[in-house]
Amino acid sequence: MRFLALVLAILGGLCTVMGILTAVEVIPAFIVGAEATSPVAYNTAGWGGLAVILLLGCIAALHAHHGHE
Repeated sequence: MRFLALVLAILGGLCTVMGILTAVEVIPAFIVGAEATSPVAYNTAGWGGLAVILLLGCIAALHAHHGHE
């Protein structure tokens, strides 16, 4: 479970970095839309949401591992 928690933490950290880079428009948005800010907002929210889910999964994996010892 420690390895799973480590993988989830690394992926969550990478998603956080991708969300920040998308928000400051260093990386272009993947969604093509009619408005200029809409794709950036959707991509930033998507990366941020994925980062939160992965980091919460990391915490859950660490907690589950800690309870079995």
